[in-house]
Amino acid sequence: MNGNTRWQRYSLILLPGLLFACAPIVDGDRVGRRIHQEFERKTAIEVHSVKCPNDVESKAGQQFACKIYASDDKILTTQVTLKDDQGDISWSVQSGLVSLGVIEQNIEQTFETERLSKVRASCDGKFKIAHQGDTFECQVQEGNDHQGIVTVKVADQAGKVDFLFLDAADGVQGEQAVDP
Repeated sequence: MNGNTRWQRYSLILLPGLLFACAPIVDGDRVGRRIHQEFERKTAIEVHSVKCPNDVESKAGQQFACKIYASDDKILTTQVTLKDDQGDISWSVQSGLVSLGVIEQNIEQTFETERLSKVRASCDGKFKIAHQGDTFECQVQEGNDHQGIVTVKVADQAGKVDFLFLDAADGVQGEQAVDP
């Protein structure tokens, strides 16, 4: 084997590696800032920071995960997809974010169906970070004078919840599973 043949073989091995090393990389800090701003605007939940990897190749269809660190020490994972090789992204939270509007509607419908009573439910906000096993309370107002509490428990990672009606006046309790 002469010196030229050996060099050509090494060139064929090294060249793809060098090309890959020079591929454009996603600016994880820039992506994190965008997710931070959009998440706060859409959910009204205060975010401490968003951390994204800085070693992702910038090519259309590439996916990676970022972590959202909320100010209340709750953490969410987002799935990020590059739409093109110029840094345009789409992102979504896969689990742990519940829509309080959907929960309020389900509480109101359940009261109307099971208790034949119209109530106004309020869970204080638009969205809440809540993972499987977490509980929180919503208020219910029946007419002008009767108030109650509904305890909401996140039943699974998909966001399905159970709720328990606590009615001090008559001791009635109920449970309902709902999909957010």
